[in-house]
Amino acid sequence: MARRWLVVYGYLVVLLIATPTLPLVINWARARWQSESVAGFVLGVEIVIGVALILLAGAIFFLNRRRFVWSIFLIGAVVAASGLFFFLNPNPYELTHVPEYALLSLLIMGAMREKEAKTGNTIHGLALYVRTAVIIMALGAVDELYQGALPQRYFNVYDIFLNTAGGILGLTIFWGLKRG
Repeated sequence: MARRWLVVYGYLVVLLIATPTLPLVINWARARWQSESVAGFVLGVEIVIGVALILLAGAIFFLNRRRFVWSIFLIGAVVAASGLFFFLNPNPYELTHVPEYALLSLLIMGAMREKEAKTGNTIHGLALYVRTAVIIMALGAVDELYQGALPQRYFNVYDIFLNTAGGILGLTIFWGLKRG
């Protein structure tokens, strides 16, 4: 099995283990600190991730100027859609789905590219991105179904949207940084 796929599977296992324990961790943190402090910490992490996205956009500008405008447009659309969702459902914990699935899409895309290189069986252009997006959407839906079956967790269709938005964000970053 390819090394990058092992990383993808490891990441998914961490998500599966973290999903049922996350409410316990949040409740523990709220018991230790004020609820606003915990929410502020989560919001701070999201701001750091936003700054990282801006830095990645800068990297796209320097590494691949032809794709810079489109990548900024796509990143901006995902961030705007996520921001709109935040105003509809102002829960800072919900926005963590976006970076979680952005990273997952980057890992899956890298694993698919590695598999292509080893097998010589190439999926070119848009088909590779569409296949990865479908995998991300399916994993996001399965993750939400899994959460719906757990005590203290619930199924939320908005989270599927945020999972997909994060996946598209990761694919946009991958596309923007890719040469050629």
